[in-house]
Amino acid sequence: MAATGDRLPPKVDVWVQIDGRDVLAGQLNSHYGRGAESATFLYDPGYLADPLAYDLEPALPRVAGALHTAVGVSLFHSFADSSPDRWGKVLITKAERQRARTAGATPRTLSEFSYLLGVRDDLRQGAVRFALSGTRTFLADDVTGVPALAELPDLLNLAERTEDDDADLEAIRKLVRAGSSLGGARPKAHVRTEDGAIAIAKFPSRSDAWNVMAWEKIAFDLASAAGIAVPRSQLLKVAGRHVHVIDRFDRAGRLRIGYISAMTMLEAKDGDTGSYLDIASAIEEHSIATSRELRDLWRRIVFSILISNLDDHLRNHGFLRTTHNAWSLSPAFDLNPDPSPGAKYLSTAINDRDTDASLELALDVAEMFRLSQTEAREVVAEVARATARWSEVAARYGQTTQQIDDMSPAFEHSEAHAARHQAS
Repeated sequence: MAATGDRLPPKVDVWVQIDGRDVLAGQLNSHYGRGAESATFLYDPGYLADPLAYDLEPALPRVAGALHTAVGVSLFHSFADSSPDRWGKVLITKAERQRARTAGATPRTLSEFSYLLGVRDDLRQGAVRFALSGTRTFLADDVTGVPALAELPDLLNLAERTEDDDADLEAIRKLVRAGSSLGGARPKAHVRTEDGAIAIAKFPSRSDAWNVMAWEKIAFDLASAAGIAVPRSQLLKVAGRHVHVIDRFDRAGRLRIGYISAMTMLEAKDGDTGSYLDIASAIEEHSIATSRELRDLWRRIVFSILISNLDDHLRNHGFLRTTHNAWSLSPAFDLNPDPSPGAKYLSTAINDRDTDASLELALDVAEMFRLSQTEAREVVAEVARATARWSEVAARYGQTTQQIDDMSPAFEHSEAHAARHQAS
């Protein structure tokens, strides 16, 4: 595990995989002192001359000379996208504390740069890779391999023990190897499916008020029925609890596909609301299938409204580098119905300012997504017909009558009823 101090290199080479070819993109320098952290990046001349190279993010245009993070920003966002979020940081921090406790030492201070370099290279999100300067020693390497599906019971047990702060150093290190690269707050780990693909196993949490994993799978199925692209996934029962196993969409076999979050694309920061109009503008600028992707994005807005998917913040939208000259909208992910009573608000504004989960707001901006009012209302009807089957799909995944009743506020509300009336 990387850490600050003399064990952490102050600079690393950044590589990008393009069509399976590792290309040196440039050099990343970390600056850390007195509690403040920043970074600079310098593109390699060979990358600037490469006809297949691309800007790693809008804030990193391909220019000669050093580029600096904005004031108060520790890492460039495209690199932070491949760094762990809350769960991965929890694992790395706990491992460091356990290491220090075992050694009778003081835990090292971990910077954002530390967390970035502590992630397994083979599981790192997207196509960026980090290596010791002047080498191809990629950070961090791990020869233990990705756990198989058969190891899910053990991984689930380790995640629960880690949440309870009851795991020893060896147990935490095993979970770090499987899950340190993953973002979000939920316990999770990487596994290899029976056909050899790398997938993310999302685990239940002690703090869950409902069966979050089962309902996420239900939402995936409803989204697919509503014409929304989602990753392939399966819901498994492990030690009596549900685990949602989701294929990674930033991999094609052994090939890595470039990925950045909508937050990175919009040059936003954590906590910024942003808007779907902002994401639409990014699609207009960077996509080669603009009309299709704008309409797909608007369909997702409607879907989120109808199933009360309220955690649709900018990190939960993304872009893939699927062609040499464009970014495309990634499949939808992190779809979670929220049954909380009362008024419902999305995390991303539908227009420039309003986050109300309102079909009227969505219809007001439909033309900016290249949909006529007639076309938009047909999309609403299609999504309404798909999501109206929510209780049927839930029962198919073993949800009881009581569990379905408890979740009904997420699906049975005025906006959903209006959409179904229109569909009929």
